[in-house]
Amino acid sequence: MKRTIAFALSLILLGCKIQNDNKELGQKILSNAQFAEVKKRALSVVKTGFNAGDGYGEVWIRDYNTFIELSAEVFDSNELEENLLVFFKLQGQDGSIIDGFIPKEKAVEVEGGYDYIYTDLEPNYTGHKNTVETDHESSLVQAVYKYVKKTGNKDFLNKKIGDKTVADRIELSMQFLMNKRWADKYGLIYGATTADWGDVQHAHPWGVYITEETKFCIDIYDNAMMLVALDNMHDGTHPQNKKKVDTDTERFG
Repeated sequence: MKRTIAFALSLILLGCKIQNDNKELGQKILSNAQFAEVKKRALSVVKTGFNAGDGYGEVWIRDYNTFIELSAEVFDSNELEENLLVFFKLQGQDGSIIDGFIPKEKAVEVEGGYDYIYTDLEPNYTGHKNTVETDHESSLVQAVYKYVKKTGNKDFLNKKIGDKTVADRIELSMQFLMNKRWADKYGLIYGATTADWGDVQHAHPWGVYITEETKFCIDIYDNAMMLVALDNMHDGTHPQNKKKVDTDTERFG
């Protein structure tokens, strides 16, 4: 009994120490003048647009999710919204979300390259999906959450795209992962084994599509991204279907 009490007390003391350490770290960060300079430079970069750099013509959902909050400080909210809508307009019938979109006139067909996606819902852009990846859907849900939190524009969730609202399409995107990328054996989602920055597999030259040579795996990143997305939905991007979000989250065990 004494050992149990002593152990419990040690955990409490450890927790207090961690909280104090985190508080001190936070204060150091806030008082570090270099961070203000870093943010200033970051804002100057995001002012240039939404693509990943001069070497890319696309707007990628993974990158957009990363910097959308910074972009909200230098772009009108309507521009941020329009980019999000393109991803939903090019959504697959199965709920899948594209990796990135590009102006139609800049899309170049290459043998073995991207299989461009077109739809009547989107007149200006075409998109493509690197099927070896499993984070597009989660990235879009997180980006919408950040947009809504940053702008306060909850009406965006009720905007109609075709015959479905944004909120409906968010749910469809998560359902795609549960239907097409769920491994019952492990209670986790899976994807192809990829290399470099996580985008491509080694099994064929272009490396962006699942093929017969694909080696599947379960990775921490994809599963963490989905859990964050489900948590975002639970918090605000789809409150009317909270029960289903809870069920999907519980499946991770």
